[in-house]
Amino acid sequence: MKDTIGEDKDVVAIARKILRQYPLCNHCLGRLFAKLGHGIPNEVRGYSLKTAITMQIHSEIMEKKSRELEEELEILASNAGEPLTRLYKYFYGREIEVKKCFICNNLLSRRLFEELASKAIEYLREYNASSFLIGVSIDKEVLYRELTVASKTMLEYSESIKNEIKREVGKIVRDKTGIEPDFDRPDIVVIIDYNSLGMRVVVNPILLLGKYWKTGRNISHTIWVSRGVKKYPYSIEEFFNDRLKEVFDAERIVLHASGREDVDVRMIGTGRPMVIEVKNPRFRLVDSSLLNELLSNGVVEAVIQGSASRKHIELLKTELSKKQKIYRALVYVEEGIDPSELEVLEKEFRDRVVEQLTPKRILRRKKERLRTRRVYEVKTIPVANKLFEAIIRADGGLYIKELITGDDGRTNPSFTSVLGKQAYCLELDVIGVEIALLEENILENTSIQHTRL
Repeated sequence: MKDTIGEDKDVVAIARKILRQYPLCNHCLGRLFAKLGHGIPNEVRGYSLKTAITMQIHSEIMEKKSRELEEELEILASNAGEPLTRLYKYFYGREIEVKKCFICNNLLSRRLFEELASKAIEYLREYNASSFLIGVSIDKEVLYRELTVASKTMLEYSESIKNEIKREVGKIVRDKTGIEPDFDRPDIVVIIDYNSLGMRVVVNPILLLGKYWKTGRNISHTIWVSRGVKKYPYSIEEFFNDRLKEVFDAERIVLHASGREDVDVRMIGTGRPMVIEVKNPRFRLVDSSLLNELLSNGVVEAVIQGSASRKHIELLKTELSKKQKIYRALVYVEEGIDPSELEVLEKEFRDRVVEQLTPKRILRRKKERLRTRRVYEVKTIPVANKLFEAIIRADGGLYIKELITGDDGRTNPSFTSVLGKQAYCLELDVIGVEIALLEENILENTSIQHTRL
């Protein structure tokens, strides 16, 4: 008998050697040869190997009885159970006490898989899941015992105990519910604790791609609480929670957007690209037309365009946040302004690099640093002697209010420095967000079926 599977390909001989050293149940023995014999359950594979060993030893005893064979059969019967115990009793007239499996302690069984699957199905129904994945958490000691057997025999054909439990439980869940496992984006992941046989569920959020508009002022991006008191009466995130939380029976709704406008700034025009994250939803099958109906008619409005992923959120926070934006500002100059000065302003801010230190108004929450952004063009419209409207196309991340005021010289150049007169921003609106990147890289690769709207 050779020592390694690499030197001896006789799987029955290898199994016989293993069972002389370790007590193994049908599942754990069969799992050591899991990659041999497609579609055969490990339990069947293990029992078949034990049957083959029984036949082999029976043949050897019939050919020539010996003390060595009797001792080996006693060890094998004690470590393997049926049908070797029956053979030992047939030849030697004694019952053999079978040891518990070295790896799983006789825990694995078809009955256990059925019970675990039934519990998992309850979670699927509770969360109205239309896809799932089974996970398994196993004590290191069990994994160590499994590795001990596999490493000493140098088997190339084994699989882990985790894989067997996940596969067998998953197959039963699939067959009983008709719900297919999803290895990429399951609605829920049911995690089995091997030691306690308890379960916990990880509910994957629903990610929805869309845009929002804010047509009112003094609306914050998220709830703004200062010293225990809400600073502003309403927020965009509250809007989504009010409209969607109950529909999805969710824990909460989180807004991810490509940048954010100040509290007193409106978001109009093209709308701001966003991803809505529905946390821990217990209901997932929501019609898209209902969603968009719920998100219309108000100072905040939104439209859902399809499903999203974590990559889409990353795009919003990185690439898209740097893209150009178009603003409308109502500017006040106390000393007055004439058309020739506005012409100078437009000329000076044609493809102009602007340097900005962190604005004084946000230094309490952001570190001092210098950032560089570009203003591509400014178009002006006189409104009154001291008022004009400016349409500004610039890089995302440029502080527009400070571009106008100069922020006491912390932004350079500014409307104030170019005009030589102090300019003030009375109103500011975002009227355009460059969305080509979003539409090309997200919308074309998004199927509304992913979120089952």
